[in-house]
Amino acid sequence: MSTQPLGQSPGVKSIFLLGATGYVGGQVLLTFAHDFPAFPIRALVRNVTPSKVAQLQSLHSKLDVVEGSLSDIDVIETESKNADVVIDVAVAGDTNSVNAILRGLQQRSRSYAPTLPPIYIHMSGTGITGDNARGDLYAPERLWVDTEFDLNHIKSDLLANACKAIVDAGRNGEIRTMVVLPGLIYGVGPGLQKISLPHRIFLDLASQAGHSGTFGSGRNISGYVHVKDVASAVSAVLKGALHGGKNGEQIGQGKEGFYFVLSKYMTSIGEFSSIIGETLFKQGLIAKTGAYPFAEAIADKAGAFGYTIFGSSAFCRADRLTKELGWSAEHTEVESLYESLPKEVELAVKEMGLKFSNI
Repeated sequence: MSTQPLGQSPGVKSIFLLGATGYVGGQVLLTFAHDFPAFPIRALVRNVTPSKVAQLQSLHSKLDVVEGSLSDIDVIETESKNADVVIDVAVAGDTNSVNAILRGLQQRSRSYAPTLPPIYIHMSGTGITGDNARGDLYAPERLWVDTEFDLNHIKSDLLANACKAIVDAGRNGEIRTMVVLPGLIYGVGPGLQKISLPHRIFLDLASQAGHSGTFGSGRNISGYVHVKDVASAVSAVLKGALHGGKNGEQIGQGKEGFYFVLSKYMTSIGEFSSIIGETLFKQGLIAKTGAYPFAEAIADKAGAFGYTIFGSSAFCRADRLTKELGWSAEHTEVESLYESLPKEVELAVKEMGLKFSNI
C-alpha cells in the first residue's frame, strides 16, 4: 500500500506541527516555507478564528489547521498516525501529548508496508542539564556535549521524562526520533507569539515585584541563540533525517539523537535581567535600574521552572549540529542578545498589557 497521501507527488512529506501559534513555531513555519516549500503542514491550533488561520497561512501557504489543544490526545494521536513527520515545538515537558504522538507514529509505522519509519523531531531545552544551583555559580561537574549526551546523568525529571519516552519509543526502529535542545532563545518572532516564554515570565514577575529580578543571586550561566537559528536547526535536522548528514551518513537518532542548539556565547541570568531592568527603568515603569533577587513569594510563582531552570547553569556545547549537519548560529552573529533584548522588552510590555507595581 502506498504511503503517499492523495494528491501528493512521490517524495512529498506530510508534516504535523504542534506549537504553530507559539514563539518558535511561527519561525519554524516561515523557515519551512523556504526550505520545504512543497511539504504540506497540518498545524494543531486552539480557538481557531479566520484571522488566526490567515496569519498562519501568511507564514506558510501550504498550511491546514487542525482545531485542538495539547489536551486533545485523540486528535494528536490521529494526526500523528497520518503524518510522515511530526514536529513538536509546543510544551517541552508535556508527556501526555508526547505519548499521544508516539502512539500515533507507532500505529503508522505498523500499518503501512513497505514504508520508511516516520520521523519525530521534538524540542526540549538545555535547561534539562541544569545543576539546580538556585542562582549561584558552581564549577560545572561536566561540560555537556550532545555527541556524548546521556539521560541517565540528568538530575531533574522536569524535562527528562518526555525525552526518555521519546528515546524508548525509537529503540526498535519503528520511529526515527530526534530532540533539539536550544539554550535561552531571543529575537522577535514573526508569528502570533513574538516574544520568548522566558522573557515573558521574567517580565510578568518584574511587573509584580516592581523591579527586574533573578532566581537567587543570578550568577548562573546560560548559552543563548537567536530564534531564527533555532528554526534553522530544526530544518537542518529534518534535512539530515531525510537526506543524511554532510557526507550522506545517517544522522544521530534515538539515544544518539540529541542536538544542542547554541551559539558560542553565554550570559549570566543576572546580566540578562539587568538589561530588562534597564529597559523598564528607561520607560519609567520601575523605580530602579538593574536586577535584584526576586522575593520567594514572587519567585515561586514561576513554579518548577523558576529555580530549577532559571536558577541553574547549563554548560553545553553543540557539536552534533555543527559537525554532522554543518549548521551554524549565523543569525546570532547578525543580531546580538544585547541589541535585541531592549526591543523585545518594549514590545512584550505592550503585547502583554503589563501594569507595574510600585513596590
